[in-house]
Amino acid sequence: MPRVKLDTLARGAGEGIEIADKVRRSTPFLATLVGRDQRGMLRRAAIMWRIQMLCKSKELPFEAVEVANPYTNGTSHLISVRSGKLELHIVRTNEPEAFPVEAMIRQDNRASNTADFFRDGKLLPADVALESIPQLYGWIMWGATRKGELTHFAIGLPEPDRDMWLTYIDVLGQVRAAEARAPVAEEKSSRPNPALLLKFCEEIVRSLEQENEEDTGNAVG
Repeated sequence: MPRVKLDTLARGAGEGIEIADKVRRSTPFLATLVGRDQRGMLRRAAIMWRIQMLCKSKELPFEAVEVANPYTNGTSHLISVRSGKLELHIVRTNEPEAFPVEAMIRQDNRASNTADFFRDGKLLPADVALESIPQLYGWIMWGATRKGELTHFAIGLPEPDRDMWLTYIDVLGQVRAAEARAPVAEEKSSRPNPALLLKFCEEIVRSLEQENEEDTGNAVG
C-alpha cells in the first residue's frame, strides 16, 4: 500500500460529510423530511467526490475514477481508488471492524485476496504475504452520527471467502492518537469553500438530470 497521509484521508471524509450536509440544508427540495431521508446517499456521494478531488490534487497518492457497477446495468456507480495492484471501494459500515452489506461486486473482487502466509513451514509477516497477491482489493470504510461526526474511518482488506481481515487499519484512531500526542501544524489543503459547495451541487443536478433522461428514454422505448 502506498504511503498515505492518514490525516488527509480522514479529513477528506469529514469534509465530504460537511459538504453534503450543507448542501442538503441549503437546497429547498432537500431541506425537507423526504430530503433528510437522502442524507446517507448524499454523504456517500460527497465523500467519494471529495476523496476523488484530493487524489486529483495529488494530496492523496491514488488514482480515483468513477466506474459503473456491472451488476446494476449501469444504473449505479462508485469510485474505484487505485494504486498499483491495490483497488479500494468506499463503503459505509455500521460500526468499526464491521463488514459492509454483501454485494456481488464486493464478493467477486475480494476473491483475488488469496494470500499464502506460510513458506518453508514458517509463518510469514502479513506485509510479505500480501506482496505475493497479484491483485489486492479492499474497502475504505466510514460511519457518522446524525450530526455529521465520524464514528469510524478505516481501511481493510478482507479474506476472500470469510469475514476476517487480512489487514485492517483504524485510520481515525491513528489520526486521533497522533493529534493527542502532539500539536500538528496546519496543512495546506483545498478545504471546502463556497466554490466547492457549488461544484458539488452542480454534480448532484447533473446526476439527477442524467437519471431523468435515462428514465424518459426507457419509457419511450
